[in-house]
Amino acid sequence: MDSLHNPDKINSYFIEQIKDYAIFAMDTEGIITTWNKGVEQLKGYKENEFVGKFFGMLFPDEYQQADMPKVELKSALEDGLYETKDWRKRKDGSLFWATIKLTPIYENEKHIGFTKITGDITEQKELQDKLAERQQSVLELKNTELERINLDLDTFIYTASHDLHSPILNIEGLMHILKNELEAANALNSATEEILHRVVDSVNRFKRTIVDLTEINSMHKGLSESVSDEVITIKEVYEEIMADLHKPANLKDCFIHTDFQVNILKFSRKNFRSILYNLLSNAIKFQSPDRECIITLSSRLEEPYVVLSIRDNGMGINGRQQKELYTMFKRFHNHAEGTGIGLYMVKRILENAGGKIEVESEEDKGTEFRLYFPAEV
Repeated sequence: MDSLHNPDKINSYFIEQIKDYAIFAMDTEGIITTWNKGVEQLKGYKENEFVGKFFGMLFPDEYQQADMPKVELKSALEDGLYETKDWRKRKDGSLFWATIKLTPIYENEKHIGFTKITGDITEQKELQDKLAERQQSVLELKNTELERINLDLDTFIYTASHDLHSPILNIEGLMHILKNELEAANALNSATEEILHRVVDSVNRFKRTIVDLTEINSMHKGLSESVSDEVITIKEVYEEIMADLHKPANLKDCFIHTDFQVNILKFSRKNFRSILYNLLSNAIKFQSPDRECIITLSSRLEEPYVVLSIRDNGMGINGRQQKELYTMFKRFHNHAEGTGIGLYMVKRILENAGGKIEVESEEDKGTEFRLYFPAEV
């Protein structure tokens, strides 16, 4: 048969003349038996320097010392194929980043050796490394920009709260003087008194907003405090809050039922107090005028969380409002005091600590907030 029509000859010529990949065969012990031109092109060895040698000569020195060549042979034999990307060594000792495929060869189900195909992808790796370096530089630049923006924000909030504090106090003092002057002149009637009341109420809301902005800024800078080694007692914090919590005079007293199945929590005490205070005060403020105020506060273990539930029978929140519930400065009931940042802060603190918050509410029926704290104690 003409050699050009002999499949074995064609395959042999094809493999021998490939120069972009080093292709060679080995016996069962890893001794090289045949090679192609790619071995000389990629690795720098002539045939007489290569054939008859253990293929471990192609590995970096430290790989040879760790017996990696034999590990590869064993892995290929066990799995039917060994494939990886790793460093390999040329004759001159230089290293290149290679794609490697090592395959066992069988004849009549008897293992007779291995074939190995090695490609040089150093340029590809260099491009990937350059891209990764560029992405890292962009990330560092963005981080620097964010740090500058945060610093500017800190400066703005500090300046705003400091510069606005004094004029607000002046307005508050002037309103007190104005009220006394009107009373002295017998000019204080129901209409002027209502106007004074509204101005003072606006001033108080403005003061609370300044305090809240400062608190938000502090929270953003110190959110890592949410992950704390403090071990707190839920009931103890609850009792402290109830001792400090002042119910508005126009609201009914609330009956609060507690059921702490879990009483110990690993969490920042300051942040936990802020969370519980916000939700308890909301439940009291947004009670229904049509029925007695009943609040149930309970805790339970629900791996991997400790779940704290605050359920009330108050005014409730409709579906549309629930979508905007955690938006900063968003308020849904104008009859009660507040700036609308409490739930925003609760959500941020919880999520930063690896927890979450859920809500179920029905308008004019009541609301339940479920707070999920990582169970680490």
